[in-house]
Formats: sequence, structure tokens, C-alpha cells
Amino acid sequence: MKRVLLAEIMHETNTFNRIATTKPDFETRYWHEGLEAAFVLKDTNTEIGGFIEAAGDYGWELMLPLAASASPSGPMAASDWARVKELITAPMRAGEKFDAIILVLHGSMVTETSLDAEGDLLSEVRALAGPDAMVAATLDMHANVSREMVSAADLMMCYRTYPHVDQRERALHMARLVQDVFDGAPRPKLVHARIPMMDAANHGQTAPGQPMPGLLELADVIEKRDGIICASLQIGFPWSDVADIGPNVLVTATDETAGRRAADELMQALWESRHETQLEFARPQEAMALALQGRAGDMPLVLADFADNPAGGAYGDSPNLLRAMLEAGLENAAFATISDPDSVVVCQKAGEGATVRLKLGGKGAPELTPPLDIEAEVLWLADGQYVCAGPMWQGVRFSMGLVAVVRKGGIDIIISSVPTAVMDLNVFRSVGIDPEKLTTIGLKSRNHFKAAYGPIARDTLLVDAGGIASMRLKELNYSRIPRPIWPLDN
Repeated sequence: MKRVLLAEIMHETNTFNRIATTKPDFETRYWHEGLEAAFVLKDTNTEIGGFIEAAGDYGWELMLPLAASASPSGPMAASDWARVKELITAPMRAGEKFDAIILVLHGSMVTETSLDAEGDLLSEVRALAGPDAMVAATLDMHANVSREMVSAADLMMCYRTYPHVDQRERALHMARLVQDVFDGAPRPKLVHARIPMMDAANHGQTAPGQPMPGLLELADVIEKRDGIICASLQIGFPWSDVADIGPNVLVTATDETAGRRAADELMQALWESRHETQLEFARPQEAMALALQGRAGDMPLVLADFADNPAGGAYGDSPNLLRAMLEAGLENAAFATISDPDSVVVCQKAGEGATVRLKLGGKGAPELTPPLDIEAEVLWLADGQYVCAGPMWQGVRFSMGLVAVVRKGGIDIIISSVPTAVMDLNVFRSVGIDPEKLTTIGLKSRNHFKAAYGPIARDTLLVDAGGIASMRLKELNYSRIPRPIWPLDN
């Protein structure tokens, strides 16, 4: 029986976010230690769920010390990062031996003490596990992969969907590759490639008509070549000011020469996709012109406030798009969410049915997204808990923190205590709003929302209303990234 250590630490870090990420921030999504992780996640559409299934199929003896995932945000606090490393490495430090160590990582994690957190963790794991153990990692598609990560691992691959709906599927694929080595297949070698660029393939969107599906087809062709096991395309995370920023390719190969040739070919294809990568987006005024065309009975128009998207590590408290919606006088509309715990407290004290004056949002980056002064009616107070209906994170319980729903004119506004990227219809349903009956929906997201909201929408529009996850990258103050780099330089 093969012994496998499985652990997860999943965090995408926006280094322009000035608020440190702590363990309670993980707990709004999940932080499970030991057997609790297996009990809660085993039947979910997550990597942990997939690896638990595979362990049963292959007869592995599985040890699971930690499964933790947080919404993207600022660098992780040093003390909590130390605790993560202690939990994951404790079994090996105690002398336990494993045939494989599998880590579920994001690939774009920064802490207060490390600009390459996953590289540091993988290097420590490799040193403790020794040269004979397999070290494997699954990654998010938006991973900034470092040389240290590659040198410490035998196998590494990322998601192939954006919105990310294939977490469990990719875990099952990775498990099969690990089992192949257990069964006597040649030990593979990772080959890495990168060109200086900050984004590619329109941020990796995998909808029809986007460049990413064609790139994935090329990866499929390459995987059929002799000596190639797996080809993985990471789009990178452009709001992380680190040396390893940007799109990159990982090829797992038994023939290193063939792997290098394949990695360079795929990286060149990613480079060429920059011509199809959108950098300019609709402003709020353009969005309102489209919204005002809506009529009662229409399917919803979904406006994605992506520059302040918490899934991009932004503060999630910008009222700029909401301000435009109010000024346009939209009816039968809703907005989710404005992160503002102080305003939630005001609503709680006033109670449902009361009228409150709020200085809403705009606290994280007031120079970009100033607060909104409104008077509104409190409709609903709730605990902010919901279980994702899917397809993303199906079956996983999330928390918005304590929430209040207020109404101003024809718009219902969900105010959360925790920055919340809106990926699931149950964000609205959990507070008594039926999103399918709305004429206009404003929400904090970039692409993940499309998996759930696309089927109910008459149209979707990405809106750049300002924030620290804007694609106007030249307006952000980078200091560590390599230069020259596209699109900042010619």
C-alpha cells in the first residue's frame, strides 16, 4: 500500500491589497485540519474531493493534515503562514515516510515573509521527503510558476477551464499520473517556459470564440507525442508584483529534449495570443446605456464590476458601478456585494424596515473608489452563509460574513462583512432575491460568474469602474517585475 500525504493551501495574492490575509479570512471559505477535511470535502467538486476518490480507487493510505482555501486578497500574515507550513510538514518532521506528497496550490501566493510562498513550501517538502518520494502539485490556471516550484516537483498541472469547474477532474488526472509511476512508469521531468508578458489568451477564458480553447487543443496534440506526459498552460496573475509574474508553460516529459521543444512551442503560442487579449473595457457610462435598453420581463443583463473583483484580490468595496446604476435610475435591479462591515452594523442596529444613512464602501482605495453616501431602507439581515449550487465549488459552503440587504430606488444592494466574489446564484437566493427575475444584475466578478449566471442572462458585460484588479496595468505601481515586459513596454 502506497502512503500519500495530501495537503491544500490555496491563496491568490494581490500584492496591491494593503490588508494582510489571516486564518479567519480562510474560514469564510474553508480551513479544515485532519479528518475534518476529508469529512467535509470528500464529495465536493474540489481537488481534495478528487484525490480522496482516487485514494480509494488505488488503495492509497492517505494522510490529510490541512485543507485551506481563501478568497484572493492581500499577502498572508507571517504567523498564519508559519502555521500552514508547520501543519503540512509536521508528519515528515516526525519521521513519517511517504511514497508521494501531493499539494493543492494556487501558484500565485505571496506572504508577508515570502514572494514565492509555494516555491518555499515545495522546496521544504522536497528536502524533508527526500529524492525518492514523488512530489506533485495541482495549480490554478492563473499561477505565476517559479523556478523553485519546478525544481522541487516531479509533476505539476493546472486547471483547463475558466470559469474553473474541473478541479475534481484535474485531481483525478494527477492521481492517475502518480499511480502510473507507482506502477513502474518512468519517473518524469518537468520543463518550464516563460516569455516576459503579464497576461495572455484573454486571461484564459475558455468560452467558444476565445483563444484559450485553441491553445488547449494544441496542448492535446502535444500530449500525444512520444516522451510527453502532460502539457499545462498557466496564464499567470498580473496583480502580483513578483519576479515570476505572467503566463508560463509546464510540460511533464520522460524525454527532456521533446519536453523543451513542446514547452517552447506552447509558450510561443501564448505569446502570439496577446493580440487577442483585451486590455480596455466598458466604463460605467457605456454599461448604463446598455442597461437602460432593458424592459420588464427581459432576462437579466449582468454587469461584472471586475476591476474591484475580490477574486482578483481587490477590496470588493467599490461603489463606482453601483453609483452609476443609481444615477441611471435602474429599476428591478440588484447589486452584490459591497464589502462594508461598518455599514452592516448600522443596518443591524436599525433593524429590518428602518431607513438608514450610509457612507457605503470606498474604504480600501478611496482615491480610486470613493464612498457612496445614500439613504436606504433595510430589507433583510442574514448570517451570509450559503452552499454553492455550482457548477463552480458545487457543494462547498461559503460565507459573506454578516450581511444586510438595503433598497435604494429600484435597486437592492447586498452589503457583506467579507469581500465576496459573486460566482454562484445562491449569493442572491440566500437573501431572498431571485436573480432570474431581475432586469439588471451588478456583481463583483470577472469571468467565474459566467458558469452560473451566463445561462440566465440576456447578455453579460465586463465593466472597468476602477480598482486594484483593473486591466489598466500601466496605472499600477510595479517595482519587482522584470522589464521590459508586455504590455507595459513595447
